[in-house]
Amino acid sequence: MSAAAGSSQICRILFCDSKLSHRGAAHEVGSHPGWDVMCLDDEGEVQSRLKYYDSQVLIVVAYQQPYKALELLKKIAEERPGIVRILISGHLTPASSARALEVAHQTLPDSSNGAQIIAAVEYALRIEGLVNKSAIRDYISGLGRLPTLPTVYRALNEALNSDVSDAKSIAKIIEQDPAIAAKLMQLVNSALFGLRRQISRIDEAVTIIGVRMIRDLMLATHLFSRYRQRDTWTAFSFSKLHQRSMLVARLAQQIGADAGLDRNQQGQAFLAGLLHDFGISVLANKNPEAYQALMDESVRMGQPMYAMEKMRLGLTHAEAAAYLLGLWNLPFSVVEAVLLHHFPSASPSIRFEPLSALHLADALLPALANAPGADLSCKLSESYLERLGVMKNLPRWRMMANEYRLKLEPGQVPH
Repeated sequence: MSAAAGSSQICRILFCDSKLSHRGAAHEVGSHPGWDVMCLDDEGEVQSRLKYYDSQVLIVVAYQQPYKALELLKKIAEERPGIVRILISGHLTPASSARALEVAHQTLPDSSNGAQIIAAVEYALRIEGLVNKSAIRDYISGLGRLPTLPTVYRALNEALNSDVSDAKSIAKIIEQDPAIAAKLMQLVNSALFGLRRQISRIDEAVTIIGVRMIRDLMLATHLFSRYRQRDTWTAFSFSKLHQRSMLVARLAQQIGADAGLDRNQQGQAFLAGLLHDFGISVLANKNPEAYQALMDESVRMGQPMYAMEKMRLGLTHAEAAAYLLGLWNLPFSVVEAVLLHHFPSASPSIRFEPLSALHLADALLPALANAPGADLSCKLSESYLERLGVMKNLPRWRMMANEYRLKLEPGQVPH
């Protein structure tokens, strides 16, 4: 069972606070109905305690030097990815903030009280529960052998988390996979980035585009290549689906920057954009005839495709993608954004987040063209934007989207 086990089960929480400065908050968390909290004052004991205290949640309080806490969360994410990980910390450097986004479901300020911690845990558990429904697990298990993350992606992750991140070292990692390296250079020189001159060397691409964006482009390219268009498929072009996802990613990144997201959050909006409709290729690849028939049925019934997917398959393309991204241990905010991009109001947050940027980008760009004429669009939630207090920015974001509309024309982005 995932961290979001049924309400009748006890939710066990390990609360690690080396200076015991959050004892009151820990007590408040432990008083929540159905939750049992074990408190520790030594980060070194966490892994050994987890062997016999089967926790669904780990809360770690970091102080002036959060490196130990971040390294601990990284190990737990690798060894026990099903555990919800909450980091409570004071000021984080940009580098530490980037690492926290990768290894923690939520990062809370040091001033957080018990109620705020409870809300963060409840929401993370709810998302885990939505992603890990039995219907989704059963469907994905029927796909057969799932693709693994490419070796190059893992190597780039390690490089990002170390001091070895100069352009030439990164280029050497990328060159280990010539096929992906060639595709990457094609993308870098496409209209997607609009560079003024041709880039011919990978280390130059790394310097201009950045390691994180290159890593994420490589991941998306790898995953889309594993679910190829079948010969019998005629409803839409899988390559056009990938193209549109890349444009959504760039627009989400741009909207995120305009809305004040930091560079790390912009990066997560970009990655979520790259993969938000990856689930469509997964569903259509599994049974092309059935999915094409579903598209025809959606036209007859006048229903959007995500509704028909849920009705007939038991899961949506967003749920399928989010489940797979969770299996691969991608950042929580990316999984959340992919899962909720059609229904952002399901998030209780009143802050502009990667989910917000993705929802806007997907809704403001034209939907994927398809032969049956099925509704593959994302409907803009103005009530959600009003809750965030950003409706006044919508005209400007529409203008940004109009620039990307031109790139959806044939031949503008490489296949």
